[in-house]
Amino acid sequence: MCKAYLHMGNDEMFEKPETFMRCSCIIVVEASMFPIAHPKTMQSARDLLALNPVFLDTETTGTGPSDLIIEVGIVDVDGNTLYESLVNPGLPIPPESSAVNEITDAMVAGKPYWKQIWPELEPILRNRAIGIYNADFDMRLLRQSCAAAAVPWTLQNNQAFCVMKLFAAWYGEWNPRRNGFRSQKLAFAGSFCGIDLPNSHQAVDDARLTVALLKYLAEYEKR
Repeated sequence: MCKAYLHMGNDEMFEKPETFMRCSCIIVVEASMFPIAHPKTMQSARDLLALNPVFLDTETTGTGPSDLIIEVGIVDVDGNTLYESLVNPGLPIPPESSAVNEITDAMVAGKPYWKQIWPELEPILRNRAIGIYNADFDMRLLRQSCAAAAVPWTLQNNQAFCVMKLFAAWYGEWNPRRNGFRSQKLAFAGSFCGIDLPNSHQAVDDARLTVALLKYLAEYEKR
């Protein structure tokens, strides 16, 4: 039996059972096979919730190496808001970014800069497990925003765990080009799981959806 593995952010290896047929270079997958719902993914979700994590989401000026955070939201494991703020990036927000997150220059005018945000944000995150949907991206943007504001970066990369990677392993769609599970958008994940919360591209809303998604995986019983 062929097996494939995904290395998760918390250094666990998730075994993906055989879920597709191989024929030469063609991989055939039936939609009815999803989710694979391997027990290890559900146990990992339960283990992560036991850490009493906080959940974070950001909206940004873009995805590049010089882009910055323009909104940040943090909720607790019950979805209660711990922190929420727009952020003045000190530069114009590209129209293509505003088209996605609906945050405009006028909305961030007069809002605090990152150097004012970080001293309030950092104590909430310090020494906590942090659940993020696409953790690599948000952690990078946190570092970039700190660097641009010349404020010390004090978090550890292993504080964050990626709910997107966990959902990808649970859902089980294989990406042969990347030799790993295919990432799914947060909106798709929430819709697939029947979670009645918005994926609004507002930071607190998306953080709450991430909490609900992790709880869904933890409580899922394969039928």
